[in-house]
Amino acid sequence: MKTIPSDSPSRALAEALAAEVPSARLAAVLSDALASTVMSRSGQVLPDTRSRLQAASLILAYQIGTPVQRLESVVVTMDADQSKDTAERLRHSPALRAAMRKALAEAEPVDV
Repeated sequence: MKTIPSDSPSRALAEALAAEVPSARLAAVLSDALASTVMSRSGQVLPDTRSRLQAASLILAYQIGTPVQRLESVVVTMDADQSKDTAERLRHSPALRAAMRKALAEAEPVDV
């Protein structure tokens, strides 16, 4: 787990917030958000599902942790023998085409 350096502005802000807003108050606000409601146009009181879901997600993130974010990585290797195969792979993979476009854009000389 990464720790914030003691001289970091983020650390100073975190410490100031912890001193100003106690953890029990934050927990109470999240608990209240789990029971939030909204008024419909007809005057009916309905559960505010968006706020409830955000509060539940935040609580779970702090209690359990967030799930591992999946990333797609594309490895491109170019051999003379595989040029026909590469064209076929490019034809069927939008992610590979996007990666190639990005690589080509980065390789283009910059006009000054």
